[in-house]
Amino acid sequence: MGTETPKTYIMSALQNVLREIQTSNNLCDAALGKILNLCGGMTIPALSIMDKKLVHKFTCLDGRSVYQVEGANGNIYICLKDELYCNCLSYKNSVILKQTNFICKHLLAVLLASALRTHVEIVKDNDTLNRLLAFEL
Repeated sequence: MGTETPKTYIMSALQNVLREIQTSNNLCDAALGKILNLCGGMTIPALSIMDKKLVHKFTCLDGRSVYQVEGANGNIYICLKDELYCNCLSYKNSVILKQTNFICKHLLAVLLASALRTHVEIVKDNDTLNRLLAFEL
């Protein structure tokens, strides 16, 4: 593991699995097993979110994008894939404050949907994207 922190090591391993999935465009049993091993109990809820097509990628003409995820309770969450951020309470509590997790199920759903290209793609103007980023929608 070297000088890598556990979070960095896990995220690196997850990124490797996501690249495998993206390359093959398939979530095979081996890749699913790796994700279950890395992400544990949030894997199945994340897959459910993805399967129900509740991951929406909003992209504006200048190329910026943000993901919107509908949670199981109907709440809408904003996820930033490249920054590995979600505005849900679970992310705030378990990732930022307690540091017991490195990701939430919404962000995992975004990463999986992006790798498999199963997210709903929506092109919007810059103002709409800015309002999404400001959590006004």
